[in-house]
Amino acid sequence: MNTDYCLRGTAKSEKVRFFIACSKDLVEEARNRHNLSTLATAALGRTLTATAMMGMTLKGNDTLTIAFKGDGVLGKVIAKGNSEGEVKGYVDNPEVALPLKDNGKIDVSNGIGYGTLFITKDMGLKEPYVGSVPIVSGEVGEDITEYYYSSEQTLSAVGLGVLIDIDYTVKSAGGFIIQLMPGAEEEIGIELDEKVQALPPLSNYLVDNKPEDLLEYFFGDDKKILDKKSIKFDCKCSRENFKDALITLGRDELEKLAQDQEIEVVCQFCNEKYVYKNDELLELIKLI
Repeated sequence: MNTDYCLRGTAKSEKVRFFIACSKDLVEEARNRHNLSTLATAALGRTLTATAMMGMTLKGNDTLTIAFKGDGVLGKVIAKGNSEGEVKGYVDNPEVALPLKDNGKIDVSNGIGYGTLFITKDMGLKEPYVGSVPIVSGEVGEDITEYYYSSEQTLSAVGLGVLIDIDYTVKSAGGFIIQLMPGAEEEIGIELDEKVQALPPLSNYLVDNKPEDLLEYFFGDDKKILDKKSIKFDCKCSRENFKDALITLGRDELEKLAQDQEIEVVCQFCNEKYVYKNDELLELIKLI
């Protein structure tokens, strides 16, 4: 049973907006589907959580994609979400590993490396909006903070955490995005920054605490929850969708594929596998 959700609201007399999520189940689903290493689970889990929170601002059929394209061992780390709280994602190299940092933490920063962070918002217009910033640390949260400041001129605090248990399953996962609205006093930003700095490691905090507890820690009674939405790992791929994709390959390519008894197509986002027999491919050729 999925128990993940995200809260959206305002605080400090509407001078601050927040998104706070618990995402243990969706990150565990990603780990299982892609057979992720501990390193890949932490990197993709943080990115999926951020995507789910940022997706709370979407409407209708809008989609949001976060893509880390760095020079680290993980390769690309990509997550995509929609307005319904559904997210999916993948890592180029899901099974790679790195030694832990000296402080015992998972080395996500070197896993992602340096390069460019792309955030794409497709709102059904002629062209999607694409914002990009250099990857400043590879820790995901710091990079999204930089994106908000550089691309949207918004002062933000972004915290993301994934805790891996001794059996390599996900013990906790979640995050927060806290943003100052235009006109917010400097004192509010200083106070919130002090609370962020004083907060225990988020992944440890979320083992025994819920998003509501984190909300209470940051804002006390001066807050208003505007939305609470379930979030989950979900992909809309299907056999029919991939048939349409196969048709776009064209007659010559399909005829080459049809020389085999069957082919297997794998969804990059969810790792679901679809097998198409020779006679199915021949039927597709007739449609071209």
